[in-house]
Amino acid sequence: EFLMKDLYSFHSSEEDFLTYYEKVRTAYHKIFERCGLKSFYTLAAGGDFTASNTHEFQVLAPVGEDTIYICSKCEYAENKEISSLTNGALCLKCGGKVKEEKAVEVGNIFPLGTKYTEALNLQFTDEHGEKKFVVMGSYGIGLGRLMGTVAEIYHDKNGLVWPESIAPYKFVLITLDHTKEEGHKLYQKLLEQGAEVLYDDREDKTAGEKFADADLLGIPVRLVISPKTLKEKSVEVKRRDKKATELIKVKDFDGLLT
Repeated sequence: EFLMKDLYSFHSSEEDFLTYYEKVRTAYHKIFERCGLKSFYTLAAGGDFTASNTHEFQVLAPVGEDTIYICSKCEYAENKEISSLTNGALCLKCGGKVKEEKAVEVGNIFPLGTKYTEALNLQFTDEHGEKKFVVMGSYGIGLGRLMGTVAEIYHDKNGLVWPESIAPYKFVLITLDHTKEEGHKLYQKLLEQGAEVLYDDREDKTAGEKFADADLLGIPVRLVISPKTLKEKSVEVKRRDKKATELIKVKDFDGLLT
């Protein structure tokens, strides 16, 4: 288990560092987007790491411990700790209206400059034969914090509602009233086609208990096999983020896997 995603980069010049810094910025935004989160690139203080300003990736959440100011027009953002902005002020970049929001920091990137390479006397000789200190950058994503933020945003009164891109399973398969044999066949079929399936074939739990557990875990798609569905040669399908259920013929089931 990785508790933190850390990255350090080493560069021959400030220009080379800034080019890489932008690449990481873009990559981090894509990572958070794939996790179902909209992140705001937020100017922040460097703390103990650097005297320079740094950048945080903030996700809006009512329970967030940070306060940030975001432009409603261009989405320029600053952490309140270093900002001179106030709620309703005009954006420093485009003149749009700024709004105060609570947010959770899920990642950050730091320009470290030569602070640590000077302390360690880490130098290189450039193409002109001159010795120079290496320029550093630091980048991190808090994985536990990231998962907690997803859970905070994607849930309802019944439990989690995992985005499909990061759910531990795509399907939870539930068998009811002595349909385990048919359930096992479908389970094997799903596995053979590369699907990730949580198979609930417990016989000491009621249908209601199984459904409640499935909702609590937040698996994106619930599949139910029961005597009723078998009569229709079908599987009951319910998406975790929808209320409605539907019956899908077993012969048409392959479409769910794409």
